[in-house]
Amino acid sequence: MKVIFLDKDGVLNSDDFFDRADKENSEGAEIDVDIEKVKLLKQALDTTGASVVVTASARYTRSGKALMQLLRDNQIFASLTPLIGNERGTEIKKWLSEHPDTEDFVILDDEIFDSYDDYLMQKLIKISDGNGMSFGEGLLQKDIDEIIKRLGRKRQKEDEERY
Repeated sequence: MKVIFLDKDGVLNSDDFFDRADKENSEGAEIDVDIEKVKLLKQALDTTGASVVVTASARYTRSGKALMQLLRDNQIFASLTPLIGNERGTEIKKWLSEHPDTEDFVILDDEIFDSYDDYLMQKLIKISDGNGMSFGEGLLQKDIDEIIKRLGRKRQKEDEERY
């Protein structure tokens, strides 16, 4: 199994998104998630055959539940890392230890956490230029290309097993 560990802020949204967001006509996760970024993510999933595991700090809140529903509405079925003191690297390693069938993974995040050791840093695709201070650019096509380069394309057999 291939996995994409997914943060939300700075990945599925951007400064530009918030500048143009129509908050009055949005609800749920659409208030703070750019559907165009979700479509880009879906492109990576369809190409690599990877699964999504949400690491966003709000994953166990109402906002996190709205995010999970928005992902499902876009045919992205995700799981969550455990909550361990908001230590993202520790949470990712715990999830990996509970899923030994994970053959490869990448981490999509706009921040670098102290709990990211050298191994996790090698798996990080740093999204955006916000560095936790702003949302930056969010997920871009160049990031999708990097995900595909690192995880590879799904094998035809995987396609046949899905249908």
